[in-house]
Amino acid sequence: MPETTKTYANMEILQGADYELIVTLDAPTRFYDNSGNLIDNAGKSYMVTICKDYTGATNFDGSTDGDGTSSNPYRTQITENNVANRGKLVATDSGTTYTVTLYLYAQWTQLLSDDFDGYWEMVERDTSTTPHSYSRIAQGEVYISKTASRYATTETLTD
Repeated sequence: MPETTKTYANMEILQGADYELIVTLDAPTRFYDNSGNLIDNAGKSYMVTICKDYTGATNFDGSTDGDGTSSNPYRTQITENNVANRGKLVATDSGTTYTVTLYLYAQWTQLLSDDFDGYWEMVERDTSTTPHSYSRIAQGEVYISKTASRYATTETLTD
């Protein structure tokens, strides 16, 4: 996983499997007062975008919302709002360790084609400034590894 000083990492996703990537940050993911209390009106939020790797990008299977619609036809965006058939981001401050964890769900990764190659980036929005500031905090390439199993068949496994 990326270290604090590293802002580039490739995602190697097994098609039809859950995926997790942890990005460690140098600064908290939220804002706190001098007493350590969370400041409600000033904060940070995060988004990961995944897209194909060539100019004039076309739709790809993973760009649909999972219900057959395509609100972002050339990319998929993952935020801190959980989307059951896609994924979510979780920003965590624990002592002096600050992380943003990306979760991609098997229902989404199974949609990606065998030959998918793309890019990803994580962007941080800081709402404590006017206007809000945006920073790319991590980026890399996305590769899909083929699998013989699919989420629809593996979910029937029993303990």
